[in-house]
Amino acid sequence: MSRGDLQQLVAQGEGLRLEFKHRLPEPERVVRELTALANTSGGYLLIGIADDGTIKGVKDPEEEVYALNSALKQYCFPEVAVELEHVRVSRTRTVVIVKTTASPMRPHYVLDPCSQDRCVFVRFEDMCIEASREARKLMYSLPDSENVLIKLGAKERLLLKQLEQKGRVTVYGFAKYAKIHPGRASRIIVRMTRAKILVHHIDLEDDYFTAGAALLQ
Repeated sequence: MSRGDLQQLVAQGEGLRLEFKHRLPEPERVVRELTALANTSGGYLLIGIADDGTIKGVKDPEEEVYALNSALKQYCFPEVAVELEHVRVSRTRTVVIVKTTASPMRPHYVLDPCSQDRCVFVRFEDMCIEASREARKLMYSLPDSENVLIKLGAKERLLLKQLEQKGRVTVYGFAKYAKIHPGRASRIIVRMTRAKILVHHIDLEDDYFTAGAALLQ
């Protein structure tokens, strides 16, 4: 990547696929950012860019890369695959470009060093947030997932009725509407999403689901 390419990328501003860091943050935090990108749509982490988009660079890019690789090995499971590139922005400063793709090994977990819990993070707009139960389930690849068949029973038809009325559904909204446990509502919604009847949308408050390709044909 040239310096001009870097400037064009930075000009887009932070968003779903782009995160700026002035310096590499504490290990667990940078792993959250990278796993969130890999668990969602992939993208870039740029080290040496201020929050306002000022291209500052770092003095020792190799030190940043070493800390990054150490953090991924220690706190990430399975480890996220990244591509690294350096762009010199002044005589003494370099921006480290960390690129990752939407990972086929999703979900990637982050180990909490205190509790030893494993958490999954996703990207929402320019933020890293914890993934919902449904988002985690939908990350797993299933055999023949392109041809999922589902029987539309009474509860599934209630969901379609609510979807027609509101244009979107949430797990807890559907559970209340259908008078079922949220766990059962979640399983129904995940199955219908895999069958392409619904489309999953990550949201800061509650993930929601809209009509999928199978309904729009």
